[in-house]
Amino acid sequence: MGKKPHSRNGAGQSAKGSFSQVAKAPSASVALAKSEPGGSPKQDLLTMEEAIDQLKTTRPSFYRWLREGKIKGFKIGRQWRFERQDIERFLQGLGPRIDLPVSPAPLVRQLEAKLAAVGKRVEAGRFPDDPVADAVYLMIALAYHQRASDIHITPQYESGAWSAVMRTRIDGVLHVQAQADIRLLPALMERWKSLAAMSGLDKNMPQDGRMTVMVEGTEADLRTSILPAQGGEALTVRLLLRLQDLLTFDLNKFGFDPADLKRIIEAVHAPHGVIVCNGPSGSGKTTTLYACLSMLAGPEIKTLSVEDPVEYILPWVTQVSANFQVGLGFARAVRAFLRSDPDVIMVGEIRDLEVLETCIQAAMTGHLVMTQLHATDSASALRRMVEIGCKPFMVSDGVRLVISQRLIRRLCTKCSKPVTLSAEEEAMVAEGAVSGGLALATLPREFRQPVGCPECAGTGYRGRAVVAETLKISGAIAKALRDEANVDDLRRLAISEGMTTMRADGIRKAAHGFTSLREVQWVCGAVWEGK
Repeated sequence: MGKKPHSRNGAGQSAKGSFSQVAKAPSASVALAKSEPGGSPKQDLLTMEEAIDQLKTTRPSFYRWLREGKIKGFKIGRQWRFERQDIERFLQGLGPRIDLPVSPAPLVRQLEAKLAAVGKRVEAGRFPDDPVADAVYLMIALAYHQRASDIHITPQYESGAWSAVMRTRIDGVLHVQAQADIRLLPALMERWKSLAAMSGLDKNMPQDGRMTVMVEGTEADLRTSILPAQGGEALTVRLLLRLQDLLTFDLNKFGFDPADLKRIIEAVHAPHGVIVCNGPSGSGKTTTLYACLSMLAGPEIKTLSVEDPVEYILPWVTQVSANFQVGLGFARAVRAFLRSDPDVIMVGEIRDLEVLETCIQAAMTGHLVMTQLHATDSASALRRMVEIGCKPFMVSDGVRLVISQRLIRRLCTKCSKPVTLSAEEEAMVAEGAVSGGLALATLPREFRQPVGCPECAGTGYRGRAVVAETLKISGAIAKALRDEANVDDLRRLAISEGMTTMRADGIRKAAHGFTSLREVQWVCGAVWEGK
C-alpha cells in the first residue's frame, strides 16, 4: 500500500486507507512474459543477508515484508535471492514488480463494460501503468455500484479448459461479471493479498485478511478469504459498508408484518428473557439483532455483545470478538459479562448446550439476552433447544420469543409487470395462506413478475426484505414444551394463537406485489412442503 520500509503494519492486521488512496498507491510495474524475467546480471542478484543489509532492517522485519508480498524474491535451490531493482523499489515505497504471462486488458474492458451497463464510468484514480491494479480497482467499484455483498474470484473448469471467473452476489444471488485467462489468476491474487495484508508466499493454506476503503465517499470494510483450490487460489471478498453510511438499523424498514413487529418490540422492551433469531446463514439474523440492540442501547443501559466476528460497531454497545483459539468462546464471555453488571447481552450464536444453558441462566437472573440459532422454523427451533440437551422447563421459562426469518428479493419497481396465476398457483396460494394462519379473503390480487432493466442490472429485483414468523412463548406453548409436544403440534398451537408462518408471510408479500410467487417458493423452499 505504498508504506515506507520501516512501517510496522503486521501481516495479520488490516490495511486501512481510502478508496482513492488505493487507487493512487504506488503501482507495481508490469512485465509481460515476452520480456526476459529475471534477466538481471548476476551481480544484481542479492543474498538475503545483502538485501537485509541494504534495507538496514532486522531479519524478523524482513521476513514479515517477504510474507506480506511487499518484497519479491525467488529461490535457487534452498537459498533466497533478490533482484537489486526490487529492493530499490521497496526503498522508494513502490510495490513489487508483477510478471504477467498475458495482458489483463480484456479483463479490464469487461469490467468497464459492466460498469457502463449500470450507468457508471470510473475515471478518477485509475492505474494507467498497472492493468492488474486497475482490474482490482474496477472490481471493487463494480461491486459497490451493483450493491453487491460479495466478490468471488475463482478458477473454473469448463469445456476442457480453465479460466478465472469473477462473480458478485447481488441480493443473495451470484452473477457472473467477467472471465479472464487462468494465467492472470496468480497476479490478481498477489494484488488482493498485498492490499489485505495477507502472505504473498503462502499459496497452500487458507488465509483471511481485511482492508478499509472509501467508496464514493462511503467507508467500507473489505474482508477477504482465500482458499487453495484446484486450478489456483479462490478469493471471496465481503463488502461491509459502515453503519452510518449503509443504513440505520430500523426494524420498521425491514419489511416485518405489523403483528410480527409488535411482538418483537414487546419482547425487546421486556425486562428479561431470551430472544432467539433463527434461520440459515445469510438470512439477516445479525442485522435484526443489531436493530433490536439499537432500540435499547444508550448511556443509561449497559449493553454487551460477544460476536464472531464483530460486523458493525454500534454506539453504546461494548462489543467483544470471540477468540476460540485462546478459549474465549460465547459461554465464557457471557459468564464474564455477568460480572460486569449488564442490562442487555447479545450472544453471536447458540452452538452447543453450554452456550444455550448460559444464555437461559442469564435471562432467568434478570437479563435480556439476544442470540441466534440455526433451525428450519420457530417450532423447530424450540425442539432443537430441547434436543441439544436443555431441560424443557428451562426453555419454556427462559425463552420469550423466537423470530424465524429469510431474506426475499423485492421486485424492481421500474420494470416488474402484473401476472395472472395459473390454477395450480392459485391452489398453492390458497393452501399456503390458510394453513399458515392467513385469511385468504384479506389478500389483494396484485401478483407481479420480474422483467429486468438497467435500474436493477437486468435481474428484475432490487433490494431485499424479510419474510418472518414470530412465536411468542405463551402459557399454552410453555406447557406443550414441558409435555414434550412435537414440532407439528407446537406449530399448530402457535398458529392458533395468532402466528403467521414464513410461507404465509411470503404469500402475503407476493399478493401485495412486493415480490414474485416464484421467489417465495425458492426462498421458503425449506419450509414449503407440508408446513
